[in-house]
Amino acid sequence: MARNGIIKSLNSDLSGIITDENQQDIPFEIDIDFLKSLSGKNVSFQIELSATGLVAVDVQLLNSTI
Repeated sequence: MARNGIIKSLNSDLSGIITDENQQDIPFEIDIDFLKSLSGKNVSFQIELSATGLVAVDVQLLNSTI
């Protein structure tokens, strides 16, 4: 059964915690295939100027199933 939730934390090793609809914290890990699946997805984002140039921030998936 699929659950819905919100990513509560994401670590540099691509592990993290999702808080589900029941307020239960569920650990997860992202693998490279999942990251590759994000390529080509529609997103919205804001632009900020950093010391190295423009960067996208507040990136959100648009009407997409991962």
